[in-house]
Amino acid sequence: MGVPVLILGPSGSGKTYSMRNMPVNSYGLIECEKTMLPFRGGKKFARTKEFAALRGIIKQYADVYKTVVVDDFGYCVTDLFIKHIGDKDQYSIYKNIAAEVYYTVEFINELPSDVIVYITMHTDSDAFNNIIPKLMGKMVNEKIDLLGMVNVCVLSEVIEGEHVFIVDDKPPAKSCGIFDTPKLPNDLALIDKGIRDFIGGEE
Repeated sequence: MGVPVLILGPSGSGKTYSMRNMPVNSYGLIECEKTMLPFRGGKKFARTKEFAALRGIIKQYADVYKTVVVDDFGYCVTDLFIKHIGDKDQYSIYKNIAAEVYYTVEFINELPSDVIVYITMHTDSDAFNNIIPKLMGKMVNEKIDLLGMVNVCVLSEVIEGEHVFIVDDKPPAKSCGIFDTPKLPNDLALIDKGIRDFIGGEE
């Protein structure tokens, strides 16, 4: 099974910037909104906001790379919402969004076991002020528990002016014991190596 990994954080927290140390020939990148990267030396990328096209590109990249990054998945959600905002049955919009998100994560699960797909998203909060992925409101979150569909969730934060990753001890961050410390440098290459070392140790 492929490995979907969530990377959550507000704008400016370093979700995209964390890719700066990834060798350009080591991963496939799909941008759902950005037209340029926030660092020099970035690689060329595919760009789409449509779920079906996104899954197709993920599959193409997974045939070439062991790492795929989808940045920022939430714009696929926004795009689908906007396209159907004039529909008479407004309730169906949220059902469709939930279904597409579910199908995409399940699609990633069906990829080869050595393929990791990082999904960056903005954050939202629920009625109890818990951090959750931004999925166009309560109606979608009631239909799909995206956090429950992944084993690894990373929070991207800025603490005292430093961009860091939180991998444990602060919900919804979780790493299944992959990392020895709950806070890591803002470096996707480090996260990728840790997960791969863990996966290799399980084989």
